[in-house]
Amino acid sequence: MNPLIAMSVLAASAVLVPLTSADTTAAPTAADGATPRLFATPSKDLGSGYASSPDAIVQATGDAEGLHILAAKENDGFSFYEIARLNRKELSDAGPWTGYVCTTGSGNYAAAVYAPSAWSNEPGAYRSGAFAAVIRLSDGKVTEVPDRVQLAYFTPGCGTGDEVAFTSSSATDRSAGSTTVTSVDAATGSVSSRRTVDGYLTHVTPTQKGTVGVLDGSLVDLKGQGKELSARKLAPVPGPMFALTASKDGTVDVGTVDGEKSVISRFDGEDFTELGRAPKGKVKLLPVAGGAAVVGDVKGIDTSKAPGLSKHAVDGQVAGISRHGHLVTNSVFSEQMKGITTSIGSPSGKGAGSLTVKATALRTGAKATKLVDADRKRPKLKSSLPMDPAAFPMADDDDPRTCGEGGPETQCLSGSGAPVWGKVGEMETPCIVKRNDPKRQALQASANMVEWAVDQAVHGELKISRPQNWHDTGLAAYTPQGLFPKPSLTGGGEIPAQVMLGILAQESNFKQASWHSMNGDSGNVTRSDWLGNENGIHGYPNRDKADCGYGIAQVTTGMSEKHDQQLDTLRAGAVTTDYAANIAAGLGILAEKWNQLKALGMNTNNGSPAYIENWYMALWGYNSGVYMPGAENPSGIVGLGFFNNPINPEYPADRQPFLRNSYNDASRPGEWTYSEKILGWAEVPQMTWNGEESYSEPDMPFGIVKAPPRDLFCEPSVNACNEDAADPCPSWDEQCRWSGSVDWMGPQSTGNSSTEKLNYSLGSAEPELQSKYGHGPCIDHPSVYPNAIIVDDLGEHEDTYGCGDFEGGWDGKFTLQSGDNITTLREDGSFRATPYIANIDLHQLGAGYDHHVYFTHSYEYSENFHRVTGRWQVNQNNLPSGDQPGQRYKVYVHLPSHGAEAVVRYDFIPGDNTAGAKPDYCNVNQGTRSAGKDTWFEMGTFSFWKGGRIEADNIHKGGTGDDNVVFDAIAFVPFNSPDPGACALVDGGL
Repeated sequence: MNPLIAMSVLAASAVLVPLTSADTTAAPTAADGATPRLFATPSKDLGSGYASSPDAIVQATGDAEGLHILAAKENDGFSFYEIARLNRKELSDAGPWTGYVCTTGSGNYAAAVYAPSAWSNEPGAYRSGAFAAVIRLSDGKVTEVPDRVQLAYFTPGCGTGDEVAFTSSSATDRSAGSTTVTSVDAATGSVSSRRTVDGYLTHVTPTQKGTVGVLDGSLVDLKGQGKELSARKLAPVPGPMFALTASKDGTVDVGTVDGEKSVISRFDGEDFTELGRAPKGKVKLLPVAGGAAVVGDVKGIDTSKAPGLSKHAVDGQVAGISRHGHLVTNSVFSEQMKGITTSIGSPSGKGAGSLTVKATALRTGAKATKLVDADRKRPKLKSSLPMDPAAFPMADDDDPRTCGEGGPETQCLSGSGAPVWGKVGEMETPCIVKRNDPKRQALQASANMVEWAVDQAVHGELKISRPQNWHDTGLAAYTPQGLFPKPSLTGGGEIPAQVMLGILAQESNFKQASWHSMNGDSGNVTRSDWLGNENGIHGYPNRDKADCGYGIAQVTTGMSEKHDQQLDTLRAGAVTTDYAANIAAGLGILAEKWNQLKALGMNTNNGSPAYIENWYMALWGYNSGVYMPGAENPSGIVGLGFFNNPINPEYPADRQPFLRNSYNDASRPGEWTYSEKILGWAEVPQMTWNGEESYSEPDMPFGIVKAPPRDLFCEPSVNACNEDAADPCPSWDEQCRWSGSVDWMGPQSTGNSSTEKLNYSLGSAEPELQSKYGHGPCIDHPSVYPNAIIVDDLGEHEDTYGCGDFEGGWDGKFTLQSGDNITTLREDGSFRATPYIANIDLHQLGAGYDHHVYFTHSYEYSENFHRVTGRWQVNQNNLPSGDQPGQRYKVYVHLPSHGAEAVVRYDFIPGDNTAGAKPDYCNVNQGTRSAGKDTWFEMGTFSFWKGGRIEADNIHKGGTGDDNVVFDAIAFVPFNSPDPGACALVDGGL
């Protein structure tokens, strides 16, 4: 099973909103009446001295727009603003983002790690695939760190100075591997060292007396020489960890777990001393200026003999604390993370970028909740703080060169101009259903349809008839479970509906089509790394590394030319285009893991599949595999690997069940194992774009799905595991695999275990699609001109919305060109193949005329590798030759109701003529001209001869790779008199 994984190595796109740090020399800015203050009456809620306070806070939360870095100052009433937004424009299909941020000791800089949330499902991406950056807080300047790092709760590590430590790990289920520590000077954004140590190193933190970390269960002092890092053991850490902070005079405070208690201890240079205990998960240990703070249920913690460590009693959850301890955030959360189904920039205030901050003022106990608009900006302030651009080394073909670095095309050619057919072959994806095929668009089903399909599929009743040529796919008639029958489980029984629904929520957030498509739109299927270039838009495809995952259940089996057995055209097409068929295929993967565990004699509780809790180990195997006897497992040790063992030190030991307290957990999915996340989504359904539950809760006798204890899969007699150690199984190899049965439920029945609840009766009809957007007429004409020659972006209509099918009847032609069609070897042996780069960021969407557009993104003039050019022309046989009078047309461009954002230049090219007619152009704001409706925009009249056409591309001054450029229909109306129209066209210069 391959989760939706995307990886890239290029610099981030950052949307900056400057903020003055309270600890810099820049003058503070008074909040005006429009400032979104967290506290409406700060003098009352924060105390009389708030206006002169140096206190400030930096927090992070993610959604589909990226990782939002928020900051606020007390002297502004803690008015939260986004100072940076971290994402990767090349990963526009990757879904929501997650990450972590810390503030350096000076308070002048922040450091962050960030990645798509889906990467938390995959060990390689989780341990060494995330991106890193440092942010200057005085003006929001972002400097990328060139290294790929770990997406874990304990990184980045900020200490008492401006040095930041990032880690990356090569650990697998077969070895602890090694850990590389990348040290960065936050003041300059430059890497000061990269050093590696054997083993799994966590919690790397700079202190006043050097850098420390935790290795093999012990606190270690880290010293570097060249590329190697030595780790001198200081003292065993007193238990499984959830926090480590640097404090005063080089001391270190740690948070550990002992049974059902959270324990705070201090290391004074010789040993750890316990400072007190609290109920597990009810206390947090957080860095503050000059030390650390214990926050939450602190009545059992004594900090009187721990200089630099303060304590603050706070009810409820704790997300963060301000530098001087005046404010605690209880939650910082994007509303979109409740379901990831709302539209970006939703006017309802519940879309991406709408961030809810809940906080408590510690001096007065006042509580506040504020909705922060991440797109709100402040005037930019100058910074007196240094930060130089960090070097960002690239592999030769990661960021392809323009020809001669902007020079003449001939500079690209070898002496013979040899084609690179061998290289081109390497770029062809092995995924058997290709992108941007109008007959292989996926309809984005709404949540009610997905729940219906799962309810039917788990009981073998997903037998809805898809007629021949359903949605203009050209496929034969089928039923989903006629193609993919319900799998049999060893011992009988069926998969509970909410287990499969939880998987779909975590894997793809109910997305059969790509993230560009909202409910009711069609588009390219949701995919994993089909191109093998880590889902980048700058790197050439790599056939050998392609991962062919498709759709809502990320079906991979049989979907690659590299597989020994491939699905036939009908099954592969159905997996791609039909969410129901995709779900039917996905059930087989989960059933396989259940059956494998049964074959190994590994039972969960009483072994009945009817109870949701009993799928815990099968879900573990679904995500990271089951080790079975055979040649691929030479050790012979079978079972489940260490990555998803809940005692793994990658996950905080004090965590509460996923989603149990709030949807806020969905913004930090890397802190839970895969099985924990699925049980959480089963217990707490996702929300739809209109604020309803996406699916029914299961029948839960106690109102919860009961996950196993964190240490249940740690037993020395089974897997050499010590539950009391900070790193319970430091070898991380086959000795750490779990191969036994477990029972945490006792005698099971419907009175104490969770069972499925079906919302749709078996055999019921497919429910009606709940579309996010309305769609315009299938086929219409501009204004009062039914004689218009309409040149659409498709020659044959894709019948997603029941518009009917029309073919041929061409009165014109549309062509779409990716790159400049030049594929050659360079003299230095490298190659240039722009079509293979530009096509990566080309997509289709069920919007616009005839409910289909192609779109890409707007790029700067230097980005020729991303150029996509659309050409519209009437039938050349109907145009006069150059020595004849031109044919005048009134020209209209069709703009979709949604999906278009950029200002696009349309070039009017008259064709060769003796009349002296010259080209002209018109800039059209595709986003505003449509006014949210399907619209024909009148451009004006223009005369054409043979060779005449209209062209538009996505290369524009100021392009950032963010705004959508849409290629929709253009209408040509034969016209007698000139009319310059809104574009002030000169009518071919005549």
